[in-house]
Amino acid sequence: TLVSFLARGNYNYRSKYLLTGTFRADGSSKFAPQNRWAYFPSVGLAWRISREKFMQALPMVSDAKFRFSYGETGNNRIGDFVRFSSLSTDYPRYYPFNNTPTPSVNTNRFGNENLKWETTKQTDIGLDLELFKKRLNLTIDVYRKNTHDLLLNANVPYSSGYSTIYKNIGLVRNEGLEI
Repeated sequence: TLVSFLARGNYNYRSKYLLTGTFRADGSSKFAPQNRWAYFPSVGLAWRISREKFMQALPMVSDAKFRFSYGETGNNRIGDFVRFSSLSTDYPRYYPFNNTPTPSVNTNRFGNENLKWETTKQTDIGLDLELFKKRLNLTIDVYRKNTHDLLLNANVPYSSGYSTIYKNIGLVRNEGLEI
């Protein structure tokens, strides 16, 4: 089960200064009760530079906007019951019970009650330009995206009796420039 709540607010002052804020709360039954809920805020700011008086002297600029945004998102893309250990009869093993070979049930997956939401935090700074009566458009973005507590089906030593276990592990950073 997945439950989400979202709130969003916008503010626009003279079409020159723009503000957007959002807040999201997500709950997933894939995680144990202590880690079920996660909260993801975001904010976006923009300044339409072309509305400033000093820009009126540049007739080649049709529109110009400077942007900044920060936001967090979550990921719960794992199996529905991964946090639980599971049993299997896939590999029939027998043990003696009253001098009769009896099939056994074995654990085939080790659960992890400490799993929590994978979270991505992204910051973006951008500039939008329209030049020569909107004949030429240019968008420049610089971004950094950090994802932590990745949900990974990680290898574990075979001496543990298992081959993998789901864990929150590591950090991945993506950053770049888009033009």
